[in-house]
Amino acid sequence: METPPDPSASFEHAWSRFHNLDALRLVEDTLESQWVRGRTDYLALLVQVQDAAVRRHIARFVSTITPVRGVEPYPEPYWHITIKGIGFLVRDTPGPDEVSERELSQIREAAAAVLHQQPAFHARIGPISAFPEVVFLEIWDEGRVRDLNALLLESVPLIPRYPVDGAVFLPHISIARFTSNEALVPLKQAVLRLREQGPGPALTVDRIDLISDRLSAGAPAFETIESYSLRR
Repeated sequence: METPPDPSASFEHAWSRFHNLDALRLVEDTLESQWVRGRTDYLALLVQVQDAAVRRHIARFVSTITPVRGVEPYPEPYWHITIKGIGFLVRDTPGPDEVSERELSQIREAAAAVLHQQPAFHARIGPISAFPEVVFLEIWDEGRVRDLNALLLESVPLIPRYPVDGAVFLPHISIARFTSNEALVPLKQAVLRLREQGPGPALTVDRIDLISDRLSAGAPAFETIESYSLRR
């Protein structure tokens, strides 16, 4: 008998969850959570959004939700599609969600061997939605990002598995985070109005970057460590 699909692995479930939220997960809760524990440099494989039409589309949505109290937009350099979170870079013996410098070198080589063999693909910007932590835009890609996420888990054993990985992975572009619950109702109303506009432009994914994300109370800042071209 086939295992039924996990209902949490859908954009519809994510939207329903946000629509019924009583409270958001705020910036200070995220940065001071047990997950971060004072660590700053988080590694990830992702697609940095460079397409001009897509950036204009995102900017229009950001300008609409920014006036809502308690919404803090991410700056343009942060707009991205995560492929696979890797973990925090540490000097000492790494824990379950950490990697050492030596392991990072091995991950870079293994990721290159995997990603350079994968074909480029097209994706479309879907409707706006939100998780408890962020406002985001859905990515419609016929499952390609989710497949890459699963392939990296299978092919690069040093990369840790997170609860959001694999069959439940939802590709998206985060565009804002939350600093207050004061205007939760107006926020839901604003996002709903934008969601009714439907999907946006398409983009070609032909490169995946390995980055270090420096976490802080301000907007995260990326440093590109290596870029992997997909097969055209």
